[in-house]
Amino acid sequence: MARLTIVQYAGDYRETFERFAAGGQSTYQAQRYSVNFVGGLAVKHEQVAVICSQTAEPYDVVLGNGVRAIGMGFQGPVEEKRYVGCIASTAPTHLVATTPYRPMLAWAIANEVPTIAVLADSFDGRRLRDRYRNWRLMRQLNDSQIEWVGNHGLNACLSLLDIGVSPDKVVPWDWPPSFRPEEREPRKREAGPLRLTYVGGVMASKGVSDLLDAIALLRSRGIGVTAVINGPDTGGAMAAHAATLSLGDAVTFAGPIPNEAVPAAMRDADAVVVPSRHEYPEGLPLTIYEALSARTPILASDHPMFKGALVHRESAIVFRASDPASMAAAIEELGNDSARYAALSEATAAAWERLQLPVVWGELVGRWLDGGEAGRRWIGEHAIASGRYDERLAERRLARKV
Repeated sequence: MARLTIVQYAGDYRETFERFAAGGQSTYQAQRYSVNFVGGLAVKHEQVAVICSQTAEPYDVVLGNGVRAIGMGFQGPVEEKRYVGCIASTAPTHLVATTPYRPMLAWAIANEVPTIAVLADSFDGRRLRDRYRNWRLMRQLNDSQIEWVGNHGLNACLSLLDIGVSPDKVVPWDWPPSFRPEEREPRKREAGPLRLTYVGGVMASKGVSDLLDAIALLRSRGIGVTAVINGPDTGGAMAAHAATLSLGDAVTFAGPIPNEAVPAAMRDADAVVVPSRHEYPEGLPLTIYEALSARTPILASDHPMFKGALVHRESAIVFRASDPASMAAAIEELGNDSARYAALSEATAAAWERLQLPVVWGELVGRWLDGGEAGRRWIGEHAIASGRYDERLAERRLARKV
């Protein structure tokens, strides 16, 4: 039996397990699935430990499902020596890296610990220091000790190929869907000012300040539009920005909502805004899947990870990231074109289907952990080098050039 250690940057496993045990709800898609999957591994193996970097306090406990949960108590930058020392203290025979943290990968390579990286990241190479950092990461991920490198979605996998990670070991993965488009009817544009919603981290890098600026710009031209911002506004920076723009009667900061409430929140709005700036290291936001499942039209930035996944005026209205004027124009276009609105809603089912992948997180980790030739063969048959994604990848590469 294995001694498995799963290392993640955020996502407090102890807090989540205890919340579910008390009858609480999920805070993001597939959260219950992932907690239950890891709990199932603890039944089969000598030890399963989950180490989370960002927690309110340090802790080290064995939970009721047998998982050893370790919180580092970091709130921001991590202490490398203590973080890596904690990983080493769990004496893993197998390591799952859900964050591309180089000191952890260096430790795994040096100590010959079989490792799988299961990421949800993109890798920006526009700046020289980013290219150097990506080069160092590529060398680690291509090491034979890192057996497979998963990433969330095809575009995120393309970013791994861009930095030089071998296609033989890159595997696109996804979460199992919590909601499906066929559960809801397509929508038509309702009369009145456009009602927007945003779901996710409430921060400038996710484009929330740009959204607020776009709303202020529209309102200055007499165009009524409102928005509900769902998610944690840590420190209240975005609420303060809204106040400086005098948007108190137009924008509601609702705070975090349970994932189970997301479809209703999206159906209550006329459009879902996904305004991420290019510098934010998106994989493929679950908000996009959820909006498509809700059959509510999407207004999205031209973030590199969205290209091809969302097509302008076919599955979304796309605007320039970090550009409130461009976003305002997109909002106005959607609000003024009822036919376009209905067509976008009708297209959500097909757009959602095109995003689906054959590998889910738990199966990738489970087949790797089980070992054996059958598991290696199955994962290899779902790697980029297998050729099964060639047509879709060609479409994504073409979309990136536009």
